[in-house]
Amino acid sequence: MKFLTALLLLSISISSTAQIDLTQLDGIISEEENARFQKLGENRTSEISAIVDGDYIKINVKSDTMYVASLCLCSDEKKTIVLHASSALGQINYAYDSESWTTEEQFTWKVRERDMSASTLAKRRNYLDEFGWVANTTPMGSNKEVEFIIRKDLFTGNRVLLAAGLMLKSDPENIVPLPAKTSGDCAALSLVAGNRENSYQFEPKNWFRIDL
Repeated sequence: MKFLTALLLLSISISSTAQIDLTQLDGIISEEENARFQKLGENRTSEISAIVDGDYIKINVKSDTMYVASLCLCSDEKKTIVLHASSALGQINYAYDSESWTTEEQFTWKVRERDMSASTLAKRRNYLDEFGWVANTTPMGSNKEVEFIIRKDLFTGNRVLLAAGLMLKSDPENIVPLPAKTSGDCAALSLVAGNRENSYQFEPKNWFRIDL
């Protein structure tokens, strides 16, 4: 009986992940989509908003034409996940060692496709299944909007702390931080560009908060 119950719960979990609609992950945020999201903050022409939708956190980033949208997410202040969306998707994890946030990892770049074909949607779904998140690449859609879908089970506790760094086409050397004053090295040029350093100074307690 316990085995059947566990099997049923696993089936429900897999089904929930498989049924998430990725056809709207096109880099174009409609007015209807935008109205459902809560704005977390803005910095000049850039803004970030979020919604908790079932088993997922959905995050929208809007700005001028973007080369990169990079998110930093932390739930227990011991691990920060960096999600990178540019012409490809990549992820890297940092751990807190009492003085700084460090890693031995490298970015691995995947899902460079920018179309909405069935084969590309399948690749995005596979990426979501493997890494727990997915986003459109920045050459897609309006080039000014990036949509992230992130599984809640990547995090512990009842909240997620979020910051972002945006690289804009108009001035790629000047990263736009969100929050504007407290995003720390989440908006470091090297990290946002995907050329990570071994250690950074993050300030999760001063980031945006999303209640799960």
